[in-house]
Amino acid sequence: MPRAQTVPEYVVRLFRSLRDATRHRRLSAPVGGKLVCHSRLIDLNSQEGQRLAAEAFVNQKLVQALLRQEHPAFCAVASAMTVASAEEVGPADQKRFADVFRKAETWPPVMACYGLDALDALPALLKYWLLSHLQYDGAPLALLAQWLRLLDFDVEILSSADLDEDAFREDVLATFSSSSDESRRFLLINYSRSVVGQRMFSGGNIVPIGGLHEKEDKVWVDLPLLWQATHTQVGNGSWRGYLRIKKLQNPDNLGDGYHKSCAATDAPPSINLYVP
Repeated sequence: MPRAQTVPEYVVRLFRSLRDATRHRRLSAPVGGKLVCHSRLIDLNSQEGQRLAAEAFVNQKLVQALLRQEHPAFCAVASAMTVASAEEVGPADQKRFADVFRKAETWPPVMACYGLDALDALPALLKYWLLSHLQYDGAPLALLAQWLRLLDFDVEILSSADLDEDAFREDVLATFSSSSDESRRFLLINYSRSVVGQRMFSGGNIVPIGGLHEKEDKVWVDLPLLWQATHTQVGNGSWRGYLRIKKLQNPDNLGDGYHKSCAATDAPPSINLYVP
């Protein structure tokens, strides 16, 4: 069990979260230039990337729904919204990520996802304002799980501390199985950028896996390397992990009359989200 926070520790956590979100909000994503792949990564638009994509198992719905990050801190937001967009649910504007909670009959414990559980007692409007600001400091996997559940996804949170590479590999293979509903299975991975050789914006990143090249043992990097990057800890000692996601067959979700397609088929994919 985690140690209970003292009041001073709680205040410091809240202050740091708000301060960092305010600082990060001023950042802007690269405009007009092409991000350069590390030697370990393969650009989807390159000849090699296109070859791998042609030979791989690919979730075409997910790739066609791929969203660029509208802000450097929005890797988690863009990834969750890419999954939702693949199923044609959820908001189309990344800055409106918190709208899904605002439209819910009952709020899940969203502030607890940031370690600020006492704030879940606040009025919904104030929580909406806080969440809309805190997303500029990133969105933890637990928050993405709550968000996706409100859109009728079945979501499991898995910590890499409780798994090994074989278990991770089984989940990746199951996502691209030949079953009839394979296009309705997704994985969102929280991994360390530095382990795979990325040096952009932050130490961590959250991405969906859009394809698997089983013969070459690759997703968008070598699968063992992605596991190494996932089996790491963040600054506070927590382990990274991933979400195992499946769309429930329920038409009565927050997407009805709410989502307009935000597929980005006419734009090159973001290197942060999917490179097979």
